[in-house]
Amino acid sequence: MALRSAMIAPPRVAIALGRRQLSAAVPGVPAGAALRLLGYQICPFCHTVKSVARHASLPLAYTEVNPLTKKQIAFSTAHRKVPIAVFDDGAVVVESADVVDAVLARAPPASDAFASAEARTWASWALAELAVMMYPNITRSYAECKLALSYADDAFSPFDAFLVKHVGAFGMSMAHGKIKQKYGIDDERAALMEKLAVWDAELGDRDFRGGDAPDLGDVTVFGVLGAVGGLPAREDVVRDSPKVAAWLARVDATLPPPVVVEG
Repeated sequence: MALRSAMIAPPRVAIALGRRQLSAAVPGVPAGAALRLLGYQICPFCHTVKSVARHASLPLAYTEVNPLTKKQIAFSTAHRKVPIAVFDDGAVVVESADVVDAVLARAPPASDAFASAEARTWASWALAELAVMMYPNITRSYAECKLALSYADDAFSPFDAFLVKHVGAFGMSMAHGKIKQKYGIDDERAALMEKLAVWDAELGDRDFRGGDAPDLGDVTVFGVLGAVGGLPAREDVVRDSPKVAAWLARVDATLPPPVVVEG
């Protein structure tokens, strides 16, 4: 499946679409930021956008969306999923692949090789095949679901955080089996490791899939795996896939620090 490569529409087109599909209360972009990203802490698609913006040193503001109420994206009446990006020119872009293209349009890579056809193919693989492994691997039990949602303590009010961690965890644990069935997954950890073995083989003896420097494939896979940071799934990846673990460390060390603007 090829990565969706449609470039962002000119601002006037994006704004016109917004008038039909968005309410008036679109969140603003603070001074110094190129975009506001609205997402979930455990969303692999949101982490992908963060990683590409980090590679481009594009400053962003981030808004954590309450997964129960979704009040932070109440302005988006036609699209109720994350990520959603609001750019400083007023454009509102949804779907992670399209947001990535919008970021690359605003901050073109120094080399065309970064977003080559092959790099995009592997970015597409990460979004279509690897990303879907994240949810079943962080929802194996109610306790793991609560752990995955523990970020809510720092993101929301005490009452909202309590609901997210308990009601949200219950809903996630109940959906675990349905997601596995949807994607034909038997053993979720084994399925994740199988996908990482594919990535390991693609890396071969190279430091990065892009050779001497990460390309869009590297940055997208790195972003997807960011969704399980600090969770048992990440610990198992590091323990059972040492080559992938070493690659993760190299990418993290190579990418510039993220530029996050408060507001």
